[in-house]
Amino acid sequence: SALMAGLVTVLSGVFAGSGGLSVVAAIAAALAVWWAVPPGSAGRLRRRAANRPLGRVAGVAKLRAWATRRADRAREQALRDLVPQVCELMAVCLAAGRPPRVAVRLVASVISAPASTVLDEVVHRIDLGVDEARAWSELKDVPGYGDVGRDLARSVRSGVGMADLLRQHAREARDRSAAAAIARARTAGVR
Repeated sequence: SALMAGLVTVLSGVFAGSGGLSVVAAIAAALAVWWAVPPGSAGRLRRRAANRPLGRVAGVAKLRAWATRRADRAREQALRDLVPQVCELMAVCLAAGRPPRVAVRLVASVISAPASTVLDEVVHRIDLGVDEARAWSELKDVPGYGDVGRDLARSVRSGVGMADLLRQHAREARDRSAAAAIARARTAGVR
């Protein structure tokens, strides 16, 4: 460090008469950095600097994945919470003499999302000419609606009345929802 200060002083004295003080300062600074940084560490610094943006991108990707999973869980929970209302409304429409395709259209128009979106998909499939039983069976992949879709598809094929079946599904969905709420309440204090 003292050697570098002396070198800067000598070089600035040599070039001071020619107006090259800025050149000398730049050379001195470069030499100081070269002298101060141990061999091999400059490569590590470059690698660290190169990896930082990737680390940030990975962090953003993890945050986005977490937010997506959280949104998916919230959507699934909302679908499960709406099963009793959907089944009750469908049962009322069917008991009033409406055909299933009209009943699902009516329920989809009054129920909130995301259940309305799922029911609209069933309506669109039926409108496009998909067999009604097959359109109902597509609900098997929707959280909370697997049994409902399967039983509605079976009822459409056999012609059996669906209103009592839907009321039974509504009762079961309410029981499951109450049990899940109790389980969540019990684990809330543990966390």
